Amino acid sequence: MSNKIVTLDRPIMGHRPYRQLEFREPKFRDLMELGDPYVWVPAGNEYSRRVDDTQIIAKYAERLLVEDGKAGDPLILDQLGVTDTRKVREAIVDFFQPAAAAAASNTSPESSSLTQDSAPTA
Repeated sequence: MSNKIVTLDRPIMGHRPYRQLEFREPKFRDLMELGDPYVWVPAGNEYSRRVDDTQIIAKYAERLLVEDGKAGDPLILDQLGVTDTRKVREAIVDFFQPAAAAAASNTSPESSSLTQDSAPTA
C-alpha cells in the first residue's frame, strides 16, 4: 500500500504554502494504539453500515501526515476547510477499506453481494 496524496481545494500555510497533503500508510503500532477509524452498526436486513469515529480519524491524520519522508506538522490540519477535511477523512478511512472488505468477504457466502457501504452483521 502506498501513501495517500490529498490535493487541497484551498491552499494552507505552514512554513510554506501547501497545495497537497501526504499521509503514510498506518503501521502496526498505529493500529494497536488508535484502533479502527470506524465501527459497523446494524442497519437491518442482516447488513451493517459504517459509522466513522471522527476523533480516531483526526488522530490518524495527525500521526500519518508526512512531508519529505518525515513526520509533518499536524497543526497545519487546523486550517483545512470542510471540503478538504472530508477529503482527508476519506483518505484515512481508505487505508482500512481493503482489509475490511477482505474480512467481510471471508465471513459468509452472502457477503460477495455486498456493496462498499455494507457488511454482514456478526
